Formats: sequence, C-alpha cells, structure tokens
Amino acid sequence: MKALIAFIVMAVIILTLIEINERVKAKKSKTDNPKPQEDCKEPSGAENCSGCSLIELCEKKTTK
Repeated sequence: MKALIAFIVMAVIILTLIEINERVKAKKSKTDNPKPQEDCKEPSGAENCSGCSLIELCEKKTTK
C-alpha cells in the first residue's frame, strides 16, 4: 500500500515538473524571438531569410 501511494506521489511530482518545464520553455522562446523588422519584405526565390525574422516563412515554403 505504501508503495502504491509513493508511486502516485512520484507520478504527480513528475507531471508537475514537466508542466513547469514546458512553461519555462514557452516563456524563454517568447523572449528569445525578436519582433520582425519593419523593413523586411517577403523573400522571393533563393533570397536569404535569416537576416530578418521570416525564417519560419522560408522553412514552410521549402517543405511544401
């Protein structure tokens, strides 16, 4: 019986730590991504997208 209770407590602790880790990751990724520059235009063809914050757009176009 004690082992079952200990297992349940351990599972709750692990799930709590996972949730905390996900929140920290979300907050960190939110602050790491700079806002897109105003002078960035949508890239055409083989232009380099890494200079402005449109890298996600380029990755989506290349995966299609």
